[in-house]
Amino acid sequence: MGQYANQPDFATRATGPITPATFPLTQADFLDSAALYVGGAAAGDLKVIMAGTVGPSTATELVSPGYAGSGGTGYVSDEYDVSGGSGTGMTVNITSVNGVVVSVDELTSEGTGYLNGDLVTIDATGSGNPGDDNAVFRVVAEPGLPTAAEAVVFKNIQTGSFVPVIVDYVVTGTTATDIVAVY
Repeated sequence: MGQYANQPDFATRATGPITPATFPLTQADFLDSAALYVGGAAAGDLKVIMAGTVGPSTATELVSPGYAGSGGTGYVSDEYDVSGGSGTGMTVNITSVNGVVVSVDELTSEGTGYLNGDLVTIDATGSGNPGDDNAVFRVVAEPGLPTAAEAVVFKNIQTGSFVPVIVDYVVTGTTATDIVAVY
């Protein structure tokens, strides 16, 4: 009898039972590209996040894009809103010297939806602070953990079978039972 591509014939690291993780996910829930075996007494649904899936990015800092004039003019060291880019809701504390923004010291609110490499403007008008709305910075963002929106549901998965994909997380909403991770 031949071996099917989606049915491993040996465990390379370990095997063990798993339970669905709740959101938000943590690294403690991470299965590190495991194959799953469903051995429960009855068919059920299996809600998983496939290997390699990343969640929404999280902005971690703003850096100068490196061209002359990108620090703007007329700014004072204070908290400002940010405009432009892919996201919304970012606010920052800046340091200025002679009206030029020399650094973004802190993201007081990282906002949502910003992507790595977005160009954003330190928004003097929206913040009520002085400045000419011409200080431009680049967003540095890191991929976040997946969310419920990235999950895939296998409906009525049969008992005694391997799931046809490699997964990183099994999440709430799973009704299949006796799930074993095979590494």
